[in-house]
Amino acid sequence: MRIQVSADVEVRALRQDDAREIHALVEANRGHLAPWLPWAADQELAGTENYMRTAEEKRERGEALDCAVVVDGRIAGCAGFPIIESHAHVGIIGYWLAKEYEGRGLVTRAVDALIDHAFGELGLHRVEIRAATNNARSRAVPERLGFTEEGVLRAADGVGDEYVDLAVYGLLATER
Repeated sequence: MRIQVSADVEVRALRQDDAREIHALVEANRGHLAPWLPWAADQELAGTENYMRTAEEKRERGEALDCAVVVDGRIAGCAGFPIIESHAHVGIIGYWLAKEYEGRGLVTRAVDALIDHAFGELGLHRVEIRAATNNARSRAVPERLGFTEEGVLRAADGVGDEYVDLAVYGLLATER
């Protein structure tokens, strides 16, 4: 799966041979990612390689679609559906970017393309985004794309030694 977002940006399914590049990006951005992503604080190369294998297996079963956000041929981060509930036709989108790529609208454009793919190719009925309530940048993405804030899941994600609340945003195919 490959979606051309613009002349220099694409979203494509993760491959096992992306593990070293993804891991290097996480290593370089650990301090930037760790406050928001539970896995970022101590992810090792073996864990990244395992994640790539698992992502591919889940994609083959239709349970997930984890993708790389590629800018000028280099991976800038990831966006995709770590969870697809095929029986309910629901996909949950997640995303992250290396700090140097922030502020260019890359995540918004990548997520917008993934939403089109979800409602078209994947035949989903609903797309959901969950973001830490104190992560303004992450919350801005669904707000820009017309999602409805549906509520807050209290202490729903463990990050470091604490639990954070998650704002839940939803978008239905009929609203697109």
